[in-house]
Amino acid sequence: MTDKAKAGKLTTVVSIVLALLFLFQGVTKLGGMMVEQFGAWGYPAWFQYLIGVAETAGGVGLLVKKTRSHAAAAMFVVMLGAIFTLLRAGQMGQVAVPIIVLLLAAFVARNSR
Repeated sequence: MTDKAKAGKLTTVVSIVLALLFLFQGVTKLGGMMVEQFGAWGYPAWFQYLIGVAETAGGVGLLVKKTRSHAAAAMFVVMLGAIFTLLRAGQMGQVAVPIIVLLLAAFVARNSR
């Protein structure tokens, strides 16, 4: 197997893992399960639903090869927002996961072109 083929398989696996993560998180937000948390961060309730739609759409987009790169780039931006929110709220202990997800989204975006 060539290095390019290995990178392609790894990109696919990472895309699937990210898709499942974003689908789960998106559905959680669309279900209204984080209204209090978004309020504590200073966001209006509707913003939770906007992010839920973005994460759900991004999760679906990560599963489709033609849209994978754009979906990963969009989720990169969503993770920048998550990191900013956690840092602004002083929740330093929770910022590691969004940073890792951001890096994985960057990997997928770069390798899916």
